[in-house]
Amino acid sequence: MRLLSIELRKIVWYRAFWISALAYLVLMPLLFISMANFKIEVGAKTSIGLNFYLFPDVWHHAAYMASWFNLLLYFFVILLVTNEFQFRTLRQNIIDGLSRSEVLIGKLLLLLLFTLVSTLLVAVVAFGCGLAYGNGFDPATAFDKINYLALFFLQCYATLIFALFLSLLVQKQGLTIIVYLFYSLVIEPVLHYRILPQGWGEYLPMKIISELIPNPLPALLGLGVTRTVELQTILIALGYMVLMVVASWGWLHWRDL
Repeated sequence: MRLLSIELRKIVWYRAFWISALAYLVLMPLLFISMANFKIEVGAKTSIGLNFYLFPDVWHHAAYMASWFNLLLYFFVILLVTNEFQFRTLRQNIIDGLSRSEVLIGKLLLLLLFTLVSTLLVAVVAFGCGLAYGNGFDPATAFDKINYLALFFLQCYATLIFALFLSLLVQKQGLTIIVYLFYSLVIEPVLHYRILPQGWGEYLPMKIISELIPNPLPALLGLGVTRTVELQTILIALGYMVLMVVASWGWLHWRDL
């Protein structure tokens, strides 16, 4: 708790933190509410109404929609970590007596807190929308797919750990964002579709993390069934998380801060 409190003291008076937190806490529920009467136009006078909030599918749909907001958290983590290099806060923590391992643990605890709050928000909003816009609540089946909250938790934490690793590696705010966008939009797609043997691209980091919550829209439109998340995908995502944490630890110990 001491390490977490140190990290929290760094951000409690940080205006960008409160702006980002407010945006996250407001925009996500607004998106969910706006999707309550979602329709797809299929002709000049024809539209298909989709209800995202029927139990028990609401947990999957909410987790998928909320996963897009992980990008906001991602950029905020980049902002926090790179600012520590810019203002030498990280160096000062070590001078004040923290070990480099404690610095990393403190940041991982902060990211864990962000992830817990985000998951709780998704759970509350999903449940509320299910009650308000669904077609009834049956306790026997309403929570059948609540495991998607756990998958959202894993995806969110993995995303933030990747942001932490990249920020520690690059250290410059703007450059870190550019590296992330270049990797996500150029490097992984090129590796996936042009360089790696067929099927191997499915195991790249961003691809694996995104596959933790499959797109539910095809099933909603009657174009197929939702793909089940395999244990292999979860284990590989966990493996990437461990790898990035170990790499971050090694980089912190090797780098002259």
